[in-house]
Amino acid sequence: MAKEQDFYGGNVAAAIANACKELSASQEDLTIEVLETGSPGIFGLCRKRARIRVSRKGQPKPAAEAVRPETEAAAPQVESAPAKELPKKKEQRPAKERKKPVPKPQPEKAEQPQQAEPESKAAPAEELGPYVPPTAEALEAVRQDVAKLLELMSCPSTVTVELDNQTVACKISGEHQDALTGQEGRTLDSLQYLLRKMTTRLLPDRTKLALEVGDYRERRIEELKKRVLELAAQVREDGMTQAIPALNPSERRAVHMLLQDDKEVRSRSVGEGLFKKVLIYKPGKKKPFPRKGGKGQQSGGEPAED
Repeated sequence: MAKEQDFYGGNVAAAIANACKELSASQEDLTIEVLETGSPGIFGLCRKRARIRVSRKGQPKPAAEAVRPETEAAAPQVESAPAKELPKKKEQRPAKERKKPVPKPQPEKAEQPQQAEPESKAAPAEELGPYVPPTAEALEAVRQDVAKLLELMSCPSTVTVELDNQTVACKISGEHQDALTGQEGRTLDSLQYLLRKMTTRLLPDRTKLALEVGDYRERRIEELKKRVLELAAQVREDGMTQAIPALNPSERRAVHMLLQDDKEVRSRSVGEGLFKKVLIYKPGKKKPFPRKGGKGQQSGGEPAED
């Protein structure tokens, strides 16, 4: 039995020639329907081939046309039969089903979430998998990127890189330490942020990068802890809230960790962005703010959690 077939060519004439050759018939013996005329494209690009649909004239499409009236005639009979029966079944089923199955599904629903909960909790741990440390080649590539950046800044320095737990620790030493640190470590924090963006392609997931110039961060944390203890003692004495401005996330964490076990004094972070203020206050009372003019003081509203 012959069926309709699609043929392609560079143009309609070429497609007809392909059809005649494939079917071993002349063009007069074929019924040809042009579906796509084709396109030469622009400068030879984006070309589209011509497409035709061909069938032999000796076997037209009466079979398909004859089936249509039969199916169309049968269709209304099939649709009319269920149209009368459906309303009866719908009215009878809900009345019976609502009375009997109500007590049964309740214990089944209570059992299902209890079994599904441990599976959902275990899934994230399995998806993370074991930590994959960076290779020696990746660490060397990070060191070269840091060194190249410092050269472009006209601050050539010695750079060492090592893996500490899941953190790539980059340490810079040389005669440009003060320039690379900046006021209150702002330049150092900005360089660290930039390098983290640059090295994401080199380091595996869950690997952090920490940048240090000399021993600045270590000294900064020690000085910050002394200041926090002094302010905490002052808050215990007069109850006035004290503020330490412009701390980065690691510095704020050090403050919170230092005061987390103190029952008389607590700390909270206020602000938006990378650098935030840390408030030190007495819990359980309305938190008063110090007057303007004092060091590390602020006026404002209620502090927000970090």
